[in-house]
Amino acid sequence: RVLFRSGMLKVDIDGEHVAELGPGAIVGERAIVEGGFATATVTAVTPVRVATIPAENVDQSELEQVAETRRTVKD
Repeated sequence: RVLFRSGMLKVDIDGEHVAELGPGAIVGERAIVEGGFATATVTAVTPVRVATIPAENVDQSELEQVAETRRTVKD
């Protein structure tokens, strides 16, 4: 849903730092696949540039594959 073009982001789940993301990262895919709820907090560590991608323009099966690799609050 959001593609980061430049910059660095940190990802926290329930207050725990779990990852850092850089250019090319996709964020928000779980919300699309699982019904619209965010499972992580993403914060810019440096200035970032993003491109948004409407959900209807993304292949659902490919998005599901990306979402399967991500940790959720339930994990």
